[in-house]
Amino acid sequence: MTKKYGVIVYNPSSISTSIRALKLDFRLTHCQSFESLLTHASFQENDLLLIDCIPEVGSHFVFLDRIKSESRPELESMSVVLLADDLDLEQRLMACELGADDCISTNVSHDDLVTRLQSTIYNAIANKQLKEQLKAASDVAMAAMTNTSDLGANIQFLLESYQCENLDQLGQLLFQSLNYYGLTCSLQMRGEHVTKNMEANGMERTMESRLLNELKNAGRFYDFGCRTVANYGSTSILIKNMPVDDPIRYGVIKDNIFALLQGTDAKVKALDTQTNLHFEHQAQESLTHQLKQGVNDLDAQYRRLTEKIAGVVNQMAGAVESAMQTMLLTDEQEVILLAKLDDGKNNVCDLFEEYASMDDDLKAMVENTASILLSKEDGATVDQLSEDDISKAIEFLKQTG
Repeated sequence: MTKKYGVIVYNPSSISTSIRALKLDFRLTHCQSFESLLTHASFQENDLLLIDCIPEVGSHFVFLDRIKSESRPELESMSVVLLADDLDLEQRLMACELGADDCISTNVSHDDLVTRLQSTIYNAIANKQLKEQLKAASDVAMAAMTNTSDLGANIQFLLESYQCENLDQLGQLLFQSLNYYGLTCSLQMRGEHVTKNMEANGMERTMESRLLNELKNAGRFYDFGCRTVANYGSTSILIKNMPVDDPIRYGVIKDNIFALLQGTDAKVKALDTQTNLHFEHQAQESLTHQLKQGVNDLDAQYRRLTEKIAGVVNQMAGAVESAMQTMLLTDEQEVILLAKLDDGKNNVCDLFEEYASMDDDLKAMVENTASILLSKEDGATVDQLSEDDISKAIEFLKQTG
């Protein structure tokens, strides 16, 4: 049986129809006041706070601001999701600054709403587990990193990024470096073939992903509140805990984070190149296979044609020899005519033998081409085909033209 997670729904009046439909998927608790919310949150039986669609304009943000400003321990470990009519970018940025984990439109389907809420809960659980693991490791790690400079941490990231084989490994390595600066971030890497959104726990958060995608062209840095979006090329991060009260540390972080983004962008492009080379190699293998098959088919057709021509010549010679009996030719004339027929058959055979090597040359050229295209050790390319191979191919096409 699937576990039902507890959800506290805040609405000063009655909960909306879309929220009421969630009773089959979650354990819902309706709260109409902030005091009632604190009471139910203290039981620690709920995993998420859902602010229902409130008709009064701005009421969502007032309530979010109250939750953030009062910093009640009952609410610190609980994710907050805002359900409202479609919000513009500025309003979603405000919701993010006030601590909302996600903003969901009232126009989404029931299944999408359930999926978004479950994803937020799973992220919260994963973050809690990650925090416990990091706390156990941080005491040991901090002792080793005490004497390590910011530049050293960046150089270490660049050295280790060379060994990353995919975007997941690269993202986790970047989060390790960001952890050195004590930063909580969301990451987006945009490759040619895939866009990777991830948190430190390896999962994706929908609201952060949308913000990073919409602000990827907003300049190198885009500040709002204690949050900063940093962009470089194919890489963007959302820093959620910038030290706004420490200008010096604030500037140092920006300088060093930008170097990390440059290294990440370079590795993303390198992975794209590696993927493109893999696709190109597959295409070359397919092309070579088709070329070899075509040559084999052509060889079979050439042999059948040779046999047919030889059969026609032999048939014609037999027919002429039979007809000679009714032509009233002298013995001398018959000998001359038979000699001409033999010369014709011999000439045809000589022509077949002369051009038989052409087929063998073409097959040898194709084999040589295949070995070059499929060579991984030498890194050979099509440009390395010899002029002799190319001229043979052209001559063959002219003759079969």
